[in-house]
Amino acid sequence: MTKKSTEQKSSHHQKLAHWLDDRFTIPGTEIKFGLDPVISLIPGAGDWLAGMISSYFILLGVRADVPPAVVMRMGFNVLLDITIGSIPLLGDIFDVGWKANNKNAELLDEHRAEAQKTERHSKALLWTVGIIMFLLIIFVLGLIVWLIGELFEAVF
Repeated sequence: MTKKSTEQKSSHHQKLAHWLDDRFTIPGTEIKFGLDPVISLIPGAGDWLAGMISSYFILLGVRADVPPAVVMRMGFNVLLDITIGSIPLLGDIFDVGWKANNKNAELLDEHRAEAQKTERHSKALLWTVGIIMFLLIIFVLGLIVWLIGELFEAVF
């Protein structure tokens, strides 16, 4: 692949991220938003449709042989965007601020510039999120067991 071809691809995904995440500015503020939060306003399917478009960056990462940890981090960015974005009103505000597409475009560029560093950071982030999720699940299970115990004590 020639240098010009690589720059064109880089420019392509940066332009797409710009259109999806920060193409427009709310008048009188410095708050930028793109088509992603606008698409997410479509009732029922908007967040999923925006997530499918955002998944294009993951495809670019796979095609560029980005390490699995970085691809998983990109997937996490999109999944978080879809999940929290699905919450009425709060999700719309989150969509404006999270900018998963810009994050994923930056990950692609960082991987091109410093592959090992990007992979290390991605692994560290994924381990941190995994540990937090594990602890959260343990906490919720403990809370459920405690509530069931309290319920049985109150009933019997």
